[in-house]
Order: sequence, then structure tokens, then C-alpha cells
Amino acid sequence: MNDKYRSWTSCINALQRLAFFPILGCLSPGFAGVQDLKNQPEIRMHDSVLDDAALNFPAGKYGTCVNGQTFQQEAIISFNEHQYAAYFAEGGVLCLARRKLPAGAWEVIRFQDYRMKPHNDAHNVVTVGLCPEDGTLHLAFDHHVDTLRYRRSIDGVALDPTKFRWTAELFGPTISHLEEGRVIGSVTYPMFFSTPQGRLQLLYRTGSSGDGDWHLAEYEPVQKWKHVGLLLSSKGSYENSASRCAYPNPLRYGPDSRLHLTWCWRERPEGEPMDLRTNHDLCYAYSDDMGRSWKNNDGREIAKIAPEDGTKAIALNTPGIVVRKTKFRWGQMNTTTQFVDKAGRVHVIGWQNPPGAPAGSNDKNEWRYFHYRGAAGGKWSEVQLPFFGRKPQIVLNDAGRAWVIFTKGDELNYGGRIDPGGELMIATAKSDTWTDWRIVWKSDRAFVGEPLIDHDRWKQTGVLSVYAQEKPKTAGEPSLLRVLDFRLQAPNSQPGPERVQNR
Repeated sequence: MNDKYRSWTSCINALQRLAFFPILGCLSPGFAGVQDLKNQPEIRMHDSVLDDAALNFPAGKYGTCVNGQTFQQEAIISFNEHQYAAYFAEGGVLCLARRKLPAGAWEVIRFQDYRMKPHNDAHNVVTVGLCPEDGTLHLAFDHHVDTLRYRRSIDGVALDPTKFRWTAELFGPTISHLEEGRVIGSVTYPMFFSTPQGRLQLLYRTGSSGDGDWHLAEYEPVQKWKHVGLLLSSKGSYENSASRCAYPNPLRYGPDSRLHLTWCWRERPEGEPMDLRTNHDLCYAYSDDMGRSWKNNDGREIAKIAPEDGTKAIALNTPGIVVRKTKFRWGQMNTTTQFVDKAGRVHVIGWQNPPGAPAGSNDKNEWRYFHYRGAAGGKWSEVQLPFFGRKPQIVLNDAGRAWVIFTKGDELNYGGRIDPGGELMIATAKSDTWTDWRIVWKSDRAFVGEPLIDHDRWKQTGVLSVYAQEKPKTAGEPSLLRVLDFRLQAPNSQPGPERVQNR
């Protein structure tokens, strides 16, 4: 896109943003728990456009949106009064944007030395990580069983952003290793997350769907990257399946520095199709030493991982990892959302074919949301929610009030077709019971992919930044990638000023 065209479209999009207002109305009749949305205390603070020409595919086996997938940990993060967002722009250009919080203008680095390889695979997202200890930014991008693509900034960029002009020269070249001389192949789903101690960790899969292992790596300023070990193994037997892979939800540290991991398994049954019907179970484990040793829900040590020989990874037959049994050959989405609340309870929203359905099904229009919650040493519960849509996000505030962010359209199947898109919605329920769900915000336009959120900003300030891409007018055309900021308040409370803190 040339500068003259970008300037013209920016003017048009500025006018569009002025017209972007939520619809204050209810969902379809019969939705239990919906209330009139007038005079609700939830307030939309700010709407910004990351890019007016973000990438869409014209068609795709896994959908057509590569900016906004629930396994994209993370697409948007905050640190030291600045926010960062990663995405692919028109033409497959790798981009990383930053802005001063709470509502500064976005600055965008467009890396001219990398273009997405020719494909239409929505797995091939870009993820961004940040090491609070040395202020480095990290990018991993364009993978679906591919050799690692990774680049890192110079030290200090995030510690004092005002000292650094936001240009591509801040970053090194794209490389295929973390540790010198050790190329990593067959990579999918690189997931960055910072530790409470200020380091950066990366979980990634090697291998393929139904036959893959997950590895944990860690970055710190002195030694840089090191391989912590194999965490989730493909080994074991399940019915007529001799191999599998785990599909973890985004990993989260809790308020007590405990690392929580939830996942399902996908089997590769012999002589049968492998798809969402071969996913099964909700599994859980936690670590109190930054991922070196792991315990099951009962507190029993089940794994102790190491860089080389001697690794005891979590596998299918590891005892005590299944906290909620789900049906095999039934229909269950992999990799949705996970949140750890102030009390240390783990919340997962599953999207699956209901247990009482007449038969197993891949038709996502028939699937529903289920709220799973539990804590180490306690019993996990399962409640079907009174609303549903595409893969969601969940967050909770310190009082335990929950919000679910999701899109919902007339058609929820998106694989092998143009992404049908849907309205962006936010639902909420009060603490402890989480049964009085109501929709408190709904967009007036359609979004594709799945909304992602800035967990850092939410935890630091209570502002919910939602990263979401608008549905293009024509399949394959670029479209607006937005960040919508919400100040979410419980009933009878008033919004206060935003206070941005370091992690």
C-alpha cells in the first residue's frame, strides 16, 4: 500500500471510528440471563486502529484470519506504560506496534526483510513476548510444522521506550534457533509468557497434530535461552490410537507465582479420521518452580523435566491429570482460554458438543460453552453457559466477577471456507455462583477470527484491551485491525483513573 493511499484510507477510517458505537440490546429471544443493557456501568473507553490493512486470506482450510487465534500467546501485551501488538499486514508483512498508554498513537514497525511464505494457513500467527528483566521484545512467527522463525530486540527497549526510536533496527535478524547451533524444526504454536521473577518462557510444539511433543524454554539476560525440557509427551496408547498431541490453553501464572497448565489430548486413531472429534478430556497440572517439576490436582508430583536425558514428561497415562472427563469421538475444541483468579482458582471455557447431544458432531453450530473451574486439591465443576459463539476469552477481577469476550454470528463453522465473522460481545456474571450471566456490550459490525486480550493491562489496571480484526467487505481484502479498550466495572461501582504499573 503506497503512502498516498494509506493517508486517504486513514482519513476514511478516522470517520469510521467516530461511528463505531456498541449496540445496547439483547441477544435473540430465549437467552437466559439477558437483561436490558441501558444504564449499565460497563463503559467503552477508547477505540483505536492498529492497521487499516491487516491481512486476510481469500480462502483457507482453517479459516481466513491470521490475526486473532486463541493459541496466539500473546498478540498484545503491556509493560512500563506502553502496549505492544503483533500482527501480519497486507502482503504478509510482519508488524510490531507500540503505543503509550492509556491512549497514545500507535507506532508500527513493518519488517521489510520478511514476508509470510505463500500459503493460506491461519495457524501461522505471530506472537510477541517480553522479558521484564532486560526489556527485550521477542517475536516468533509463521509456523505450522515449520523450522523456527524468531527474532529479538536489543536490550532495554521496553525498560525505557522513550529512549528508542521505534524502527526495525532495534531487532536482530530472523533466526531458526534459541540456543546457538541448535536449529528447532517442525514448530507450531509458539506461546510466550513472562514469569513473576521477570524472565520469559516459551512453550512450543514439535511434530504434528496427533503426533507431537511440547517443549519448554526459558530466557534470562545472562545465559539467554535454554531448553528447560520436554513437558508434554506424545507417548501412550488410547483405544486404537498409538500417538497423540496435547493442546494446551495459554499458560498463566497465578497470584502466588504458581504456573497453571490445562489441556486436552488429540488422538490419531488408526484407520479413522483425525479431527475435533478425536479430542478428549480436560487435564490439569501445576508447577511451583517455574515449570521444572509438576504436580497433579491432588498435589502428587507427576513430572520433573530436564534439558537432556532423565526428563520425566507428562504423558497420556500420567496419573491424576484428568479433572473433567469428556467423550471421545464426540466433538471438542482445542485451545480456548484459561484464567487464574485472585483466589488461585483456574477458570476454563470449553467449547464442545454437549454431553447430551444425540451423536458426536463436528458441526460447531451445535456446540456450546462450558465453564470449568477448580483449584489444586479441590473438585472441578462444569456448568453449561446460557450463550455461545466462537472460541472465547475469560477474565475475572479481584472480587471474582467474570467477563467472557467472544464473537457470535449466524454461522460458527469456519474451516475450509471464508471466515463468516460475527458480532463481538462481552458477557458478565458475579462471583462465586457465576450463574447470572448477561450481555453488557455488543458491537455493531462483524469481526473475524477470535478476540484476544491484553492480560498484562487487565491485571495491572483493570482495563480490558481487546484485539480484534474486522470482517473484510470482500474475501481476501485487507481489513481494519482494532484494539478496543473497556473499563469494566461491577454494578454500583464507579470507574476510577487508570494506573499503569510495572510487572
